[in-house]
Amino acid sequence: MKNGFVRAAAFTAGFFAAAVLFSLTPMPDSLTGTGNDRILFLDKNGNPLNTVVTDGLNVFDTLESHEIPDVVKRLFVAAEDKDFYTHRGVDVRAVAAAVWQNVSAGRIVRGASTISEQAVRLMAPRPRTLFPKIMEGIDALRLERRFSKDDILTFYLNQVPYAANRRGIKQAARYYFGKTPDRLSLRETTALAVLVRAPSAFDLYRNPERLEKRVSAQLAAFAEKGLISPAERAAADADRLRVKEPEETTDAAAFLCFAGKNKKGGTVRTTLDSALQRHVQRLARQRLEDLRDRLVSNAAVIVLERKTGNVLAWVSESTDETTAKIDALLTPRQPASVQKPLLYALALEKGMTDTTEIVDEPLIRAVGTGTHRFKNYSRRHYGRLTLRQALANSLNIPAVKVIEAVSVPAYYDFLRRTGVSTLTKSPDFYREGLALGNAEIPPYEIARAWLMLANGGVLKNIRTSKDDPFEERRLLSEKTAAMIGDILADPLARQLEFDTDGVLNFPVRTAVKTGTSTGYRDAWAFGYSYDFLVGVWIGNLTYRPMRDVTGASGAAPLLRSVFSRLARAKATGVLPFVASSAPSGKTKTEDDAPVILQPQNGTTLAVDPRLPNNVQAYKFELSPLPDGAEAIWFVDGKRVGTGQSFFWSPVRGEHSVSAEVVLDKKEKTSLLPRRIYVK
Repeated sequence: MKNGFVRAAAFTAGFFAAAVLFSLTPMPDSLTGTGNDRILFLDKNGNPLNTVVTDGLNVFDTLESHEIPDVVKRLFVAAEDKDFYTHRGVDVRAVAAAVWQNVSAGRIVRGASTISEQAVRLMAPRPRTLFPKIMEGIDALRLERRFSKDDILTFYLNQVPYAANRRGIKQAARYYFGKTPDRLSLRETTALAVLVRAPSAFDLYRNPERLEKRVSAQLAAFAEKGLISPAERAAADADRLRVKEPEETTDAAAFLCFAGKNKKGGTVRTTLDSALQRHVQRLARQRLEDLRDRLVSNAAVIVLERKTGNVLAWVSESTDETTAKIDALLTPRQPASVQKPLLYALALEKGMTDTTEIVDEPLIRAVGTGTHRFKNYSRRHYGRLTLRQALANSLNIPAVKVIEAVSVPAYYDFLRRTGVSTLTKSPDFYREGLALGNAEIPPYEIARAWLMLANGGVLKNIRTSKDDPFEERRLLSEKTAAMIGDILADPLARQLEFDTDGVLNFPVRTAVKTGTSTGYRDAWAFGYSYDFLVGVWIGNLTYRPMRDVTGASGAAPLLRSVFSRLARAKATGVLPFVASSAPSGKTKTEDDAPVILQPQNGTTLAVDPRLPNNVQAYKFELSPLPDGAEAIWFVDGKRVGTGQSFFWSPVRGEHSVSAEVVLDKKEKTSLLPRRIYVK
């Protein structure tokens, strides 16, 4: 007896300690949405997509109270909580018996959970230990004070978990029997009530005999309690559970969370291709498995229909439980070199051509009170190259020189106009590193910018449903976009750094680009053909470095596999890539102003003391000028010459070189100065 009092006292102390140590579950404003709040999502072919959960709950595929048959409510209450309509959230008699058993055993051996307590557990899962169990009871009392019994029961029947990640009786009825709850037989309804207790142990597909026996026993209990008539029991006993082949699960939780924004209810026909979604998911999971030993745990893939911007697949996979619910497609990451085509596109608009020469050489720039040495990935330098070679081989030093030519603010503004929303700092914060992808951008927004390149310079909105409007805005000339596509699809142009017969050389002409961020934290591969655009990111959302995984070695194989699957769809044409290396003409876009091609910021010159100063000259050069325009060159604020190009006699010291362009209408445009050094 003494031991019993000691245990009871310990339990009482634990009760109050639990109330202090464990926070209470926040009560929602509503347990049941109205018909206008509920959305039924379908894929592009009309197949339901609502077989997914968000934060552990079924938020899309639910029933209202009046849509749930009375027999379902009656049998579930009888099976799970016979005193549901009389207790206040906790069954005191059942708890008393359970508490004594649990305290005696020192662990949970009996639950005695009411439907209200189970509803709380579905809202906020807790460990199945003693103190969390006590808090569960407190929350159940609070729940019943706030909501009606019918609201709580409806919530429970919409959220109760079954096998294959199904939630609620609507999904379960469709999964097991291919029916809606109102068409279930008595035996099938009883089976759903039995399956709730142990979906795996009584699984209808793996253990049908065991389930049949348990259902028969439950029917007998229902008949004994007078819940069903003898005739109903006899008919149910003579019946047998006939299952349909289970529908293939389409995990589209991340997509539906994105697509569901601003949707107000009803049926939404999305753009998603369920079969493609499942296939790409399998490819992504397999790639993660292949790279497990190289410390890779996250992958994201987006597949878009090029002409329409429709999302065909939206995949975010994780082998790390801590990041499983994070949508990697919407998570800002460093895009590295996969962003470079946008920079070079702007350079073409500014007057450069794919034959413009850029010197790939050691490059040091001042950063704060120190200096930064820029390097190519391979640590090699190739000397004088064309813009085509610089982009195709993803060389860093030429990219830095290009952003200096077009200016960091101009490139910053261009990225913002493509829809990049994560450039929250000023251009001075990112500096030349913006050319190398040092600003974090979500893969989704990189895909939208690439979609612009794939559509001839026209920015389109990414569409998730058939009802989404088509929005278009030209950012680049068609010729510029075609030239970028031609460079990215040219295996010979990339042969300095990449194998011409390697993973980037696709069977169908495809514009492709890879990227690898500093420290192997991000590996990218993007590509587009006439019909499709595919973007791939792999890495770790925890920012843990991968082990020597690059865009080419890690992400590109997955990109290639996805395009291989897409090749089964009939291609309807060929992208209008530019086949020649003719100069890109000027276009009427927002980026028409000429730029200084030479000198580049930070250029260092050396005067040869053996030669007279008047025979030594350095060429200043602008991009092509508009018809009728005149250029005036200034050094340290003093006019030194005119013309698109001008040869200047170097003078030792530090100098500021600038130019002024006077248009035919006498409008003047001052170009950003370049700082040079003469030794």
